[in-house]
Amino acid sequence: MTAPLIYVAGAAHIDRRAISDAPFIPHASNPGRLVDCPGGAAFNAVQAMVQAGATISLHSARGGDPDGRRVTDAIRALGVTDLSVTWLDRMTPTYTAVLDDKGELVAGIADMALYDLLVPRLFTKSAVRAAIGKADGVLVDANLPSGAIATITREAAGKPVGAIGVSPAKIGRLQESLANISALFLSYAEAASLVEATTGTSPQLIAELLGELGVHRAVVTDGPREVMIIDGETVLLQQPPTVVPKDITGAGDNLAGTAFAALCAGTPWLDAVRAGIVAASLRISSDPLSPDALSRRIAEGVAALHDPRAPEPAS
Repeated sequence: MTAPLIYVAGAAHIDRRAISDAPFIPHASNPGRLVDCPGGAAFNAVQAMVQAGATISLHSARGGDPDGRRVTDAIRALGVTDLSVTWLDRMTPTYTAVLDDKGELVAGIADMALYDLLVPRLFTKSAVRAAIGKADGVLVDANLPSGAIATITREAAGKPVGAIGVSPAKIGRLQESLANISALFLSYAEAASLVEATTGTSPQLIAELLGELGVHRAVVTDGPREVMIIDGETVLLQQPPTVVPKDITGAGDNLAGTAFAALCAGTPWLDAVRAGIVAASLRISSDPLSPDALSRRIAEGVAALHDPRAPEPAS
């Protein structure tokens, strides 16, 4: 299988996590610890794609502060071509998550205003157009303004184009570009927001409403519950591996990166997504693995998955 060349545009910043050491009590002081590391939807996906053997160009935004220098160093350490824009007088975006003692998200605050400066004209420069033109696939996240997403997805016409939903508040930024997106990765809450439904809406109806918006392929995650895999008229539910999570931050991005890299390398959609599901489970429950060890564990995990099932008909 040939290693794909992928152009990625979106968030690369510092993720900060406040992790409770005891069962979380709302509206109270909780004992815990603070950790931080480079992250962001695009960055997390890039990490997974590099692990899968892909060659990456990353286009993001950062400030001229110490956080920005940390992100620069992290991108360089991955061996990724960095096409990012730096505003020396601005602060690098940051995401702060509060996690309970089981690693589940209690709340998150995203300070992402700098990404709004990534206007469409920045993606029409010759170096960017050349990177998109050479790529086997293009992946964006919804931290980008809608105009930038539209510009990139139009420029990538004819290639696999993936998109990460990021949050219910931002998923709408993808709407005008859905016709140009061939693989959409989103959570159940993001899917419900996009189709103007509720999180209690049945998977089959969510899939039908996504189809009406022009979504052809999609992965809809719902924490430890079944993952919905959409491929045209086919809708399947896949139970992920049962794991004890240490930290769920970036799980969906990891799934997206792994699955999209496999898709760009020629792997069938269902097989690519199942590999992504296992990779995300490993990401949240185990220590970092070498690429060879990760590949072996993913293959073993996919072999152990239950067969996917069709959802109940929408009522």
